[in-house]
Amino acid sequence: MQRFEVELLGITKEDIQNVFEKTLREFKESKARIIYLDASYLYTFELDDFESVRKFNMLGRYDLKAVLDWHRCLERWYNDQTVTLGNTSIKPIKISRTFDRVVNEGLEMIAASITGVGSTTFEYRSIGDGSASSATPADKILGNEIDRINVNETPEGGSISRDGTTIYSVGNHSKDVPTPVDNEFTECGMHSTDSPLTDIMLDHSIFVDPVPHTQGQDAPGSTTVIFMCSS
Repeated sequence: MQRFEVELLGITKEDIQNVFEKTLREFKESKARIIYLDASYLYTFELDDFESVRKFNMLGRYDLKAVLDWHRCLERWYNDQTVTLGNTSIKPIKISRTFDRVVNEGLEMIAASITGVGSTTFEYRSIGDGSASSATPADKILGNEIDRINVNETPEGGSISRDGTTIYSVGNHSKDVPTPVDNEFTECGMHSTDSPLTDIMLDHSIFVDPVPHTQGQDAPGSTTVIFMCSS
């Protein structure tokens, strides 16, 4: 498999290493030497621009390079640059990024898969407007979920794929998603099923810089990139 490198602008290798070492210190009695870290993005697009985004994300279902290119676009947008998709130069209305760890519930399922138990995939994404200030490894649900999609089936475009040990989950939500409290999304997540009652959560990301959304006036979405790190 061909590998593609994506630079996290504004986050250095030293930053990633610091988060990794901090996590090890918190669990210094543990013998675990594999940790999953994530970078998550939350964004909204003008409706006139969204068709270009949708087409690009649909391509990601069949082409890993398109997924990696999408991650590069997110990083450029996050650094206030304009990106050309197709023949259109576009930027999100707003994009926010956060950096954290994968939650325990998802890690337990990954461990089960390694030992031959189950065949769970995490092809669902959610967005919400919960009021928590940070995500924790013990989280199992969003603070207040507003919408959930299957990234492989949503007509707005999405995918789940991997490049070596890096996992990419991309999902666009409909313009018809209800307007959240204070007109802002604050969180997103990755899940195994379409229901909070039956799912296993893999990732919960809280954004200290919320992203605006008004029903029918813009198109929201989110992306999570998970990095498997070993000491």
